[in-house]
Amino acid sequence: MKYLLIIVFSFILFEGFSQNYFDVVNATYTNTFPNKFENSEASTTVEELAFELNFPVVLNDKTVLLTGLYANQTNVKLDVLASKEALNVIGLNVGINRTFNEAWSATFMVFSKSAANVIRFSNNDMQWAFLALFTNKKRSDLKYRYGIYANTEQYGLIIVPILGMYYVSKNKTFEANLNLPITGDINYKIAPKSWVGLRFDGLGTTYNLHNKMNNSNSAYVSKTSNELISYLRFQLSKSLYLNTKIGYAISRNYKVFDANDKIDFALTAFYFGDNRTQLNTRFKDGAVFKMELFYRLHFD
Repeated sequence: MKYLLIIVFSFILFEGFSQNYFDVVNATYTNTFPNKFENSEASTTVEELAFELNFPVVLNDKTVLLTGLYANQTNVKLDVLASKEALNVIGLNVGINRTFNEAWSATFMVFSKSAANVIRFSNNDMQWAFLALFTNKKRSDLKYRYGIYANTEQYGLIIVPILGMYYVSKNKTFEANLNLPITGDINYKIAPKSWVGLRFDGLGTTYNLHNKMNNSNSAYVSKTSNELISYLRFQLSKSLYLNTKIGYAISRNYKVFDANDKIDFALTAFYFGDNRTQLNTRFKDGAVFKMELFYRLHFD
C-alpha cells in the first residue's frame, strides 16, 4: 500500500528479510501526461520524486535491527483554478526482524512521518504507523506472510490486514513477491542482466494543508492511487539496478477535506462513518511513467 506508497507506503520494508536480498537505497522519479479535471478543460500532471534509505544492523544470528529514512515530494494541482501544490513527506522508521526457528520469523516496524504542503514538524503534520509481519518458511523457495499495518492518517485510523507470499523458481528466473493489498511484484529474467515485470501499488496517504488552496482554514489531502505498472529492469553493476516503468493509475484521487472532517476508522478500502464533504474537483485516471534506481544487497 504504497505510496500506497508508493508508497506506500510507496512502501519501504515489506521486502526485507523474507527473501535473499535487501534494498538499501532507492530513488524514484514519476511523471504523467496532463490529466483533465472532471467537467473541465483544465488539467494537471502528477510529478513525484522519492528517496529511501534503509540500514540494517545485525545484532546476532537471530535478530536484525532495521532503521531507515524516506522522503518524497509530489507536485500536483488540487483543483481546477489552483496552482500546483508541493506535497511533502519526511519520515523515519525503526524496527527489528526476529528469527524464531527454521519455519517462522517476524518483522516489527514503527514509522513516524511529517506529511504536509509545508513541513513544520508540528503535531498536525505528524503521523505514526505500525507494521507487524510474520513469515512462514515452507521451503527455501516458498514463504508465506501474515501481518497487519496501522496508521494515524489525517482522517483517522486505518488498519490493513496483510496476506503475502514470496516465491522464486529453482533456476531463479521467475520471482513473485506479494504483500496484498499493499504491493505485489512478479518478474521474469529474460537475459543475464535483464528482467521484465509487473507491479501493483495500492497504499494511499494523507497530507496536512496549511493554507487549503489559498484559504486560511486548515485542511488535508487524502491521496489514493492504485497503480498497475509494467517494467524493464537492468542490472548496471553487482548491486546497482535500474527500473524503467510504464503503467496506469486507477481510482486516483487527491481529495481535499476540512481538517475537522474525519471518519470513524478505515479497514483497507472500507471507510466507516464517512460523511465527509470533498472541497475540490477530481481529475481523471491516466498513464504513469517512472524511473527507479536502487542499490541491492544480496545474501546468497
